[in-house]
Amino acid sequence: MRVLMVLVAALFCGPAYAEKPAYQLESLMLLQPEFVLEQRASAEDLSNYIKAVRTAAEAVVAEEKGQHPASGYIVLAVRPGGRSKVWLDFTPALPPALDARLAAALGAVVPFQARKGVVVFAINSSLWGAPAAQRPPAPAEWTKAMEGTSDPMEIGELVERIWDK
Repeated sequence: MRVLMVLVAALFCGPAYAEKPAYQLESLMLLQPEFVLEQRASAEDLSNYIKAVRTAAEAVVAEEKGQHPASGYIVLAVRPGGRSKVWLDFTPALPPALDARLAAALGAVVPFQARKGVVVFAINSSLWGAPAAQRPPAPAEWTKAMEGTSDPMEIGELVERIWDK
């Protein structure tokens, strides 16, 4: 419960806006049970990482010349050894150049040190005033990896399976 409380507090600490900014962090979706997260990451480290990801996303979107209203998820995985992976899942899809810049900037954020396995979570985000996503995250790479599989798969196992693809 401690991890969740710290993360929620961190999510909504930031500048107040009179109007919606170009990038809006809507909510955090933990994709693994809390006891797994507590074993693999400290609440403070995870919170600091989320803040750094938010700052990087805000910077990329603020530099964009046009507006491309979209909502969806920034899905992040962090492995032991300081390695991270980013998947973007926005509707409508972001223009390819913006998608590439955003993914590169988020991938460059130094991750926390995960312990005992991968940590996976998603940040529900909206761009240029689009309403927040009301569906679960489903990056295209994840959906493709699950094709032909009828058995449920633990999210950490799925991420490990597709990490280098």
